[in-house]
Amino acid sequence: MNPSILHFSRTGSILKMLFFLGVAAIAFAVAGLMHAEREAPPQTLRLSGMELPAPAPHRDPLVPLKMPLLIVAGGACLFYAGRHGLRAVTREVAARTEGGRLHLHSSYGAEADPLPVEAIADAIFDRADRLPGDASGPAKLGARLRHGLYLRYRAGGATRELRLIDNDIDGGTEQLRRFAAHLDAWRQSRRTPESS
Repeated sequence: MNPSILHFSRTGSILKMLFFLGVAAIAFAVAGLMHAEREAPPQTLRLSGMELPAPAPHRDPLVPLKMPLLIVAGGACLFYAGRHGLRAVTREVAARTEGGRLHLHSSYGAEADPLPVEAIADAIFDRADRLPGDASGPAKLGARLRHGLYLRYRAGGATRELRLIDNDIDGGTEQLRRFAAHLDAWRQSRRTPESS
């Protein structure tokens, strides 16, 4: 595999797509059950020829708030499922080095794209839980099993951070390690003429 280019992983993208589809299905199913319960006709009890109204069930007063939130969450999950599905089908480029610049996929939200080599302050490859920067609790829990490439760069007068994680990349840890080594060598070769 070419060490100067990273493609999104088809397997990883398909697994993430299935995960988000599953979460969306659960969110829509729970919203549907809440709606069915709210719209259910009142029940009656039959006792020896008499029909009495059943005691009113205890209904959650927050259902009108929970249903829209579940629908919005399900919609967001469908968006991410579509994004990962598109990555799996098209095998898009996650990152590549070309012409003295680092080109990143738009989903990484880099402030400057492409990034000139001079803008990259740090490029650290390590186990994901040892990388600098903040991560959420669930991300930290699974980070011991992942490897990542941490990039710190300057753009627009501010310092920004970016992480590339091995399960997003075709070739996994080995390809990300090769890309990190290539990126480091590329940065060193660009600095050498400046220092002389």
